Amino acid sequence: MKVGIIGGGAVGLLFGYYLSQNHNVTIFTRTVEQANVLGKEGITVCSENLAKTRKVSAEVSRDMIKNQDFIIVAMKQYHFSTLNLPDILPSDIPILFIQNGMGHLSLMEQMSNEKIFVGTVEHGVRKVNSTTVEHTGIGQTNVAIYRGLEGDFTDFPLSRDHHFPFEIKKEYEVMLISKLLANAVINPLTAIFQVKNGELITNPYYFSVFEQLFDEIVSVFPTVNKEQSFLHIKQICLQTRNNTSSMLKDIISGGKTEIDAILGYIMEEGNKVGNDMPLTSAVYNMIKGMEYRGGIEK
Repeated sequence: MKVGIIGGGAVGLLFGYYLSQNHNVTIFTRTVEQANVLGKEGITVCSENLAKTRKVSAEVSRDMIKNQDFIIVAMKQYHFSTLNLPDILPSDIPILFIQNGMGHLSLMEQMSNEKIFVGTVEHGVRKVNSTTVEHTGIGQTNVAIYRGLEGDFTDFPLSRDHHFPFEIKKEYEVMLISKLLANAVINPLTAIFQVKNGELITNPYYFSVFEQLFDEIVSVFPTVNKEQSFLHIKQICLQTRNNTSSMLKDIISGGKTEIDAILGYIMEEGNKVGNDMPLTSAVYNMIKGMEYRGGIEK
């Protein structure tokens, strides 16, 4: 299968490496420089003290997208404005979206594709350079159908590597909300406190804020089992105790975060039902202030 991956960031490269084991992968990058070096050197993944490289194709031109059998949109949501995805993605090709948050659902509604999948990625991954990523934590990719039929999974490009498993979920909204809640608590708090994930649990003062933020956020989603969700997020922190969250990495590097796709989305949903969310708003503004300090004005 010819698999096109839009986005040459950490997650895009991780998917490209593992799927290239049994598919023909093309990475669509934002820069000519990255496309050139990926085409020459391939993708290298460092894991368990080993570095392995696989050859892939790489393109900047979007013209080659129409020649793919399957497309994975791995770019961050805030980059969507740089591309008119409904125009450049052919409607007859199945698509998988793997963004954080739930703001990308509005874009998916505009797509005319008959087969659209949505996924959540639980792997720990860190981009080292334009061709290399470190697989810091083996997790799984959860995938559900946004538009289509169960039989559409017959042609889904699954990986054969046990380090990169996929799990099929029945309800995309339940899956996305679960990941959204975890991202909404862990990512901004680790970025503000400048700590690894585990310290949100082991430091009693940080944990108090953790609990308060969760209580305020979960109230926006009345269908969620509050106790189960809280234990799930706490367990994620403990299992990834030594990980640096993606939002903290973005803040450290002076880059833009996904706070709008995560807390911004939750605040919009809270406004719709009249929820007062003072702590969520404060945390959101702290992250936006940290972005501003790093040179990001919007």
